[in-house]
Amino acid sequence: MATTLESVPTAVVKAVSDAAKVPAEQVPGKLLDLLGATLTAAIGGAQAARAAREWAEGRRCNRADALKAALQASAAISTSYGAESARSWFTSTNPDLDWTSPLVFVRAANEPADYDRLVQVAAQDAR
Repeated sequence: MATTLESVPTAVVKAVSDAAKVPAEQVPGKLLDLLGATLTAAIGGAQAARAAREWAEGRRCNRADALKAALQASAAISTSYGAESARSWFTSTNPDLDWTSPLVFVRAANEPADYDRLVQVAAQDAR
């Protein structure tokens, strides 16, 4: 599943790069706009959607790295296919993530390499 930058559309590379530069305190709000409260909360490890809104208002999320990776991944998918497809992508099984959904994968992720893999798979899927 090697993805090279040459095989990814320029607009997708730019979207991922721009998402990577979003200040940490703005990530929850941007993710909330793209994926909605329920998915954002689930990615951040919360049970209730209200947690995503609280993070967007400044409350600290203990899974900030997961939110940042999810923002980059959703930016890739939404650039090519729109926000609705990004929401669907997070809940659909993905063969490149060991047949789990990106949501399940990112919730289980703990290492930077896992977050990088999520973003790489999204970029690949956005081609």
